[in-house]
Amino acid sequence: MFYFGKLRVMLRTTKIAISLPKDDFKRVEEIRKELGTQRSTVIDMAIRFWFKSLDEEKKIKRYEEGYKKKPESLEEIKAMEKVSAEAFSEEGWK
Repeated sequence: MFYFGKLRVMLRTTKIAISLPKDDFKRVEEIRKELGTQRSTVIDMAIRFWFKSLDEEKKIKRYEEGYKKKPESLEEIKAMEKVSAEAFSEEGWK
């Protein structure tokens, strides 16, 4: 299933049954009604958001690991400070 604008396109799907605490179910229902969509769509959106968050966390960890292996040199830091100061002075920041 994927979204093309507001149109939900079903490709290959698998039906599952889940159990939720009542308060979570009520919240899903509130969101579903606000969006005017099906329960499956809300759950699918939540799962895709979760997947995206996990992917972002992995990217951040890879970035941090790379940075620890090769941090900026003092010369690079000074150059960035200079460029930043020039950019802010052009914007009227003082």
